[in-house]
Amino acid sequence: GVWQVLRQPVVAWFFAGVFFTVLAHTSLYVFLSLYLDAQGYSKSAVGALWAVSVAVEIAFFSTQGRSSARWSAHTWLLAAALVSVVRFGAMATLGSSLALLVVTQGLHAVTFAAHHAACTSLVDRHFAGRLRGRGQALYSTLGYGLSGVIGGVGGGAISQRWGFEAVFGAAAVVALAAALCCWRCRSLALRQA
Repeated sequence: GVWQVLRQPVVAWFFAGVFFTVLAHTSLYVFLSLYLDAQGYSKSAVGALWAVSVAVEIAFFSTQGRSSARWSAHTWLLAAALVSVVRFGAMATLGSSLALLVVTQGLHAVTFAAHHAACTSLVDRHFAGRLRGRGQALYSTLGYGLSGVIGGVGGGAISQRWGFEAVFGAAAVVALAAALCCWRCRSLALRQA
């Protein structure tokens, strides 16, 4: 059953990596518009920056077959976490640079789209057949539900006390924790191969 799958170390580390990667992204989903407004960007600039992330996400998904074949799903997860460290660290320290923000929004192709594609592939691999629905439910709950609540509440407390830059700094640290989990998961998967 599902508990036997969850007890496998490679699956446990996978879900830990998913949790921390999405937790880091909560800074983006919940606080980016507020952060940009506090930096003095206009509403049209904020909308344009969101459009950049949507455009690169669509571009990745439209070329996913070619992109995904380059690396294993575990390698994509590690890459997404490492790029997230850079993305959120840059946003925390250089958010006043519009050019940098365009680049960081462009990284959404890796930090979200490639990450999501790899996660879907691994959930299908580990939760095959009749367990597929439960695997997808766990992915949604552990990856997005729990991390979203913790990230929203925690990020709110951080922003109130230290400002939005600190939220993105914390996101970079959380993304580093994700990278460590993804590295461990990848190592275990390579040993099993």
